[in-house]
Amino acid sequence: MASIILVRHSRSTANNAGVLAGQAPGITLDEVGYTQAQGLIDRIGKVSISRTISSPLQRCIETITPWHSAHGDSIIELDENFIESDYGSWTGQKLSDLAKEPLWKQVQKEPSSVTFPEGESFQAMFNRVSSGLDKIIDNLKDEENVIIVSHGDIIKLAIAKILDLPIDKFQKLVIDPASISIVKVEKTEDAEHSRRTALISMNESGTPLTKLLENKELAGLGGGKGDGGGA
Repeated sequence: MASIILVRHSRSTANNAGVLAGQAPGITLDEVGYTQAQGLIDRIGKVSISRTISSPLQRCIETITPWHSAHGDSIIELDENFIESDYGSWTGQKLSDLAKEPLWKQVQKEPSSVTFPEGESFQAMFNRVSSGLDKIIDNLKDEENVIIVSHGDIIKLAIAKILDLPIDKFQKLVIDPASISIVKVEKTEDAEHSRRTALISMNESGTPLTKLLENKELAGLGGGKGDGGGA
C-alpha cells in the first residue's frame, strides 16, 4: 500500500503570539519550532519518500528542510492547494480579539457557511485541498510514500475528506504543530472506485514514522489484526 504522510508545520512566531497568520509572508518558526523541525530528522528518519510536497509558506518549508537536507531524495515541491487559509482582513489579528467577533461562533459551529471578510470560504478551501489530494492519490504507485507539509486547518480538511466528514464536523479534529498523520491508499478491483483510503494515524507527536507505517492492512470486519503502528 501507498502512504500519504501529512505533517503540520512546527510552532511559528504567530502560533506563539496567538496571532492568525494566514497567508501573510515572513512568518517563521520560533525557537520551539526550530527544535521541533530538527526532531523530524529522526521522527521521519530514512523512510523512502518519493515526493515531498509543501505549502509555499515559509514556516512549512522551514519545518521540512532539516529532514529533507538529511534524507530527502527529490526536490521540495510547492503546491498552492495546501497553502494556509486566506483569512482576509482577519489575517494578522489576535485570536483573543477575533473570538469576540460574531462570525467566530459560526466558524466553530457551521464553518461550511463561512467566508472570511475579504478572504476565502471554508468550502473553497475544502475544494482545493480535495483537488490536490485527488491528484496525488491518482498518481500513487504501490508502496510509494509521499509527504505533504501544511497547516492545521488544511490538514483537518484533508482528513475530513478521507473520512467523508462534512465540513461542519472538521473542527472536531485536532492537529498539533509538528504532528504527523498518515493516510494509507490501496488499489482495489472496483472499476468505479479504484483506490481505497483509510486514516491509520492522526496527530502523532512522538512515535517514529517507521513504526507508524508498520500497519500493513486497512481494517475490515472485526477491526483487523491490530499488529501495526503505535509506540
